[in-house]
Amino acid sequence: MKYKRIYNIEQYNEYCNSYEKLVSKNSDKYSEEIDLLELLIEDYDNRTIESLGVKEDMNPVEILQYLMDENNLTKAELARQLNVSRQLITEILNYKRNISKKMIAKLSDRFNMQQTAFSREYSLKDSHKAA
Repeated sequence: MKYKRIYNIEQYNEYCNSYEKLVSKNSDKYSEEIDLLELLIEDYDNRTIESLGVKEDMNPVEILQYLMDENNLTKAELARQLNVSRQLITEILNYKRNISKKMIAKLSDRFNMQQTAFSREYSLKDSHKAA
């Protein structure tokens, strides 16, 4: 069997690299393998998130807020640590701005988490709602 359930970070990284290579080939020939890797990676991410006490149905903003609370971090402190503006952190936490790929990498490194925890889809607050 080529792929098995992921149990450690080395295996996780190996599968993520394989996934990225297959996706970059942009071929239908690999669609089933890509789907399988996505499931295995997501399963590992969910188990990792659960082990931290974070519910798997939390969106990336809720996870970020939880981690900030757990680490007693203010927006300003986190912004300094990530070398970004406090305004960016505020906009993300207020659902005014999506988390960019670059920011996902920074957050993942800072909190020692998998990038998919911060890359899940979530809705922004619509600032142009009709009354």
